[in-house]
Amino acid sequence: MRLIVLDSNFDTIGGVPLFSTLIWVRRYEKLGYFELYTSKDYFSLLDSGRYLYRNDADALGVIDEVNYAQDKKGNKEAYAKGNFAEALLTDRVISSTAVMKGNVETSMRWLVNREAISPSDADRAIQRLVLGDVSGIAGELDMQATGDNLSEKLYDIGNTRGISHRVRYDYLKNRLLFEVWQGKDRRDSQTANSWAIFSNSFCNIKDVVYSRNGSSYKNFAYVAGAGEGAERVVVTVDLRQPGEERKEIWVDARDIQQEDSDGNAIPLDIYRAQLAQRGMEKLAEYRKVETINSSIDPKANLVYKKDFDLGDYCTYVNTEVMISADKRITEVMETYEGGAMGLEVTFGTGEVSTVQQMIKREVK
Repeated sequence: MRLIVLDSNFDTIGGVPLFSTLIWVRRYEKLGYFELYTSKDYFSLLDSGRYLYRNDADALGVIDEVNYAQDKKGNKEAYAKGNFAEALLTDRVISSTAVMKGNVETSMRWLVNREAISPSDADRAIQRLVLGDVSGIAGELDMQATGDNLSEKLYDIGNTRGISHRVRYDYLKNRLLFEVWQGKDRRDSQTANSWAIFSNSFCNIKDVVYSRNGSSYKNFAYVAGAGEGAERVVVTVDLRQPGEERKEIWVDARDIQQEDSDGNAIPLDIYRAQLAQRGMEKLAEYRKVETINSSIDPKANLVYKKDFDLGDYCTYVNTEVMISADKRITEVMETYEGGAMGLEVTFGTGEVSTVQQMIKREVK
């Protein structure tokens, strides 16, 4: 691994060949981040740098914070941290009403192109950002948005459909590529991909923490759009599982207009679909918090980035607490210290997923 520091113009200004700790956290449903601890000798380099590039990864770190510290024993250290390049999209808003209808991947790419790649105001273009490869993700989107933060809206859309987006850095061509993507299904209930089963029985997990919290969970939304009183357009979004208790929220979506930017009336069925999309996005903020955090043995039967990776749906089995779950990998923390890599994986997040108690059977 080589760590390269780039300036604000993406020109290489130096490298960090030695460090004490590198924490590299990839995330599926929100911004990833990094932390770098190294010698004081690299403080000036990091302080004048804007980006941190790893030659074995396509994620690009955006340096937001740099510190220099000396402890009581006289040890001196430089420290830098920040988010990955997806964070550049947090600096743009949806500047005027965007109406999207059609394929969800196409719509997300169109929105980024309009606001950050080829905007009407050229000053809003993000340096070196272009559209990357098309993933071919299926699914339709009916949505209207105005004034939202671009990054947050992209995650809102993705979190309602189990997809994500990324901004990859191509070091050789010196460009940033925006792409919509989706993890693979590696559950033991499918046959399209190889299985990824994490279990204490296979000795590939350790240091397990399971957490479930449904205190703020909601599954039914009333979404109110344009109009007054009895004439107001209201749709409902019902995400309940069979037999699940109803938990309601009210969503004021009056900002979603019944006319497009040209003043033409939006057909009622399309308008109602736009309101329903807003309801799904809001309900995604009230999902069940149900996660499994485990350290993964990189020398066990499953190889990171080959047999499993961020975004993949996997099967998790813990016979000690008798829990079996199909969970998406929503976070991967890579920690590099002393020439060794530690790997911590988070299965699930604030998502609703089926967790079944395993039936205990006596072995005869």
